[in-house]
Amino acid sequence: MTDRVLPLDGVYNFRHFGAYPLKSGGKVRDRLYRSGQFSRVTDEDVQTLNGLNIRYVADLRRPKERELEPSHWTDHDAVTILSSDHAGHAEPPHLAFLRESDLTLDNIRGFMTETYRRLPFDPGNKAVFKAGFEALAKAEDEDGFVVHCAAGKDRTGIFCALLLTELGVDPEAVREDYLMTNTAVDYDELAPRFAKRIRDGMGRDVGDREIRAFLGVEDGYLATAFDAMGDVTGYLRNELGLSEAVIAQLHERLKTS
Repeated sequence: MTDRVLPLDGVYNFRHFGAYPLKSGGKVRDRLYRSGQFSRVTDEDVQTLNGLNIRYVADLRRPKERELEPSHWTDHDAVTILSSDHAGHAEPPHLAFLRESDLTLDNIRGFMTETYRRLPFDPGNKAVFKAGFEALAKAEDEDGFVVHCAAGKDRTGIFCALLLTELGVDPEAVREDYLMTNTAVDYDELAPRFAKRIRDGMGRDVGDREIRAFLGVEDGYLATAFDAMGDVTGYLRNELGLSEAVIAQLHERLKTS
């Protein structure tokens, strides 16, 4: 288990994604965190999280996801929540896929590939991506920041890869940070629990290998997203609409010697 992972009892995939070395020298500031959702935090988890001085939480989940799995940590005045109400109460695509599709290994991988092609251009994701970058550009040095979705791997993975790439982290380190989900999460514990939730909630049986493919990440998924986005700085400027001033502030505030 990497020392980037902060083991919490009720939160999956909580870890640092700062402090990576930069190709130009120095490193990314170490106040950046990524995570799965906070709907099952324990009292001990809350104490740990409160000690991280997190002031901004970018929640990439859709409204229906937030309704079904409300956060039980971030509801206090010290934290600013960044989220989007785009898509209203429509069922999230990954839940619709689990409910309606043939859950073979090939279908799951095909769905994930198409999902990564779509995620960077989803209006709700774009709104939270932009708000997250703008928050980081104005945050004080001591302010912590966490970005999360449901599992902390897909939408969250794209956000983190975008930020690290723009700051000048080596592509191999960006890739390793993304793939760390596969070791940061205890799938021997999670996979059977998730399969039971699908069986109980949807009346569907899914094999262990298929469940793990759905819950994990693969190199090709992130590559698909980056191919769709093209030049990262161009995506930040033209697709997200970030100003030159915000991009400059990101570099100024998030780089350290």
